[in-house]
Amino acid sequence: MKRTVNVLLLVVVFLLGILAANAINLRPLLNQPQRRAALATNTKPVATSTPAATDTPAATATETFPPYTPLPSLTPSRTLRPPPTFEPPTATFLPTTIPTETIAPTLDLSVSVPGLHGAETPTPSTTPGCTPKKEWKLTYTVKRGDALARIADMYGTTADDIAAANCLPDKNIIVEGQELKVPGTSQPIQPEVACRPFELLTPIDNTLAVEGGGDLSFVWVGPRANYNLIRIFRPDGSKYERVVELRQNEQINLPENLAQAGTYTWYVYPLDHNFVQACPEGGPWRFTKPLSPTLTPTIAR
Repeated sequence: MKRTVNVLLLVVVFLLGILAANAINLRPLLNQPQRRAALATNTKPVATSTPAATDTPAATATETFPPYTPLPSLTPSRTLRPPPTFEPPTATFLPTTIPTETIAPTLDLSVSVPGLHGAETPTPSTTPGCTPKKEWKLTYTVKRGDALARIADMYGTTADDIAAANCLPDKNIIVEGQELKVPGTSQPIQPEVACRPFELLTPIDNTLAVEGGGDLSFVWVGPRANYNLIRIFRPDGSKYERVVELRQNEQINLPENLAQAGTYTWYVYPLDHNFVQACPEGGPWRFTKPLSPTLTPTIAR
């Protein structure tokens, strides 16, 4: 019996210890309002002790809390900007396609300035007070490229006589289509080919710079004939001929037609439409082809 009472007392003491421990753990939760007030005033809260059912001493709070700092607002303030302004585009007008009429200024031609003469007319005027020569019955129509001296040679007279007979103020000025009085009883016979001196262009006379291969250009200036005969004499005396029509140039292949080395002599004969010589020939002109170099074989030792 005594043993049973001792066991019960031990159980009771054990339960009282558990209750005292729970009371100490629940005290901070019961003092939350005081802790908040201490944070607001930045003072230490005073711990209150609750008398326990046992003789366990009361715990005193020595915990220190830092001052309260408010957190920044996480929602940024929204700043409203004024709405953008739109300006209408400036209208660009297309250029008008209707041309505007430009009025030319009116010149007063009635003003007379001493010593100032007007522009020359295309057709030279006659000398004032001059009468064309009535004894000359023939007329000649000026053609393009004519000169009064050449017309005078055709009719056996001089340029001064023709100018005086036609009352020309200047014998050096005549125009195409102008009719002139000329002497004689019949028109002179015009030659089919107008003979003029020859002028050689290529190859240069007596040149030595003629290559042995390729084409050689023959170019000259002379009578404008219907045909031109090119006659070339080779170094051995043989002859090569070619006829060209209405032109004064030709290209001849050297290896095929003029293959010999040495000096060549050539002429140009102007021909009429019947292939008859119409003017004195041009030439003689010469060119020389150098000898082809001979290669001496080298014997390897």
